[in-house]
Amino acid sequence: MMKYFKAVNGGTDIKAQQGSVLVISLILLLVMTLLGLSSMQTSVMEEMMAGNTKDQNLAFQSAEAALRDAEVRILGYSSEPTPAADGSSGVWIKNSPDVATINAVSWWCESNINETWWTGNGIAFSGVLSGTSVPYSLVEEDDFVKDSLNVGQQQDESGKVYYRLSSRGTGGSNQALSLLRSTYSRRY
Repeated sequence: MMKYFKAVNGGTDIKAQQGSVLVISLILLLVMTLLGLSSMQTSVMEEMMAGNTKDQNLAFQSAEAALRDAEVRILGYSSEPTPAADGSSGVWIKNSPDVATINAVSWWCESNINETWWTGNGIAFSGVLSGTSVPYSLVEEDDFVKDSLNVGQQQDESGKVYYRLSSRGTGGSNQALSLLRSTYSRRY
């Protein structure tokens, strides 16, 4: 024969409890599981964002290295290079890389995705960058600015040559792409 015990303070029988503690415990466990899953998804998303930021940073550094390499090449010229329409001298005539001159889009914005174009027309970075593909740069002669403002005097040919440098770099994957431009001047 079973005996039923009454609660010490005169409460209800133990038999009258229908498992409410079990139900409440299961609901709390479900809520905690959902919170844990949500935290994991947030962590995974933050990790992916951090990886993308790192990839974009690598692409920027890659393009920056190619720009600095182009500046060093210009600095290394003992005399002013003659710009060529095909870039064969290492310096292009201004805007000559633009093969589609009829549209309003600049050549370097048009060609940014096309790695084959940069491989064929740009100059590869001579250094080593770990975790990225080879960045490319291109130099265009932009302008010659005389030192003197005297007009019509041919003997005053001293001044600075301004170059427009463009570079393309990618990060750890080809999804991260960075295009950079700068202006560099040199006196010969």
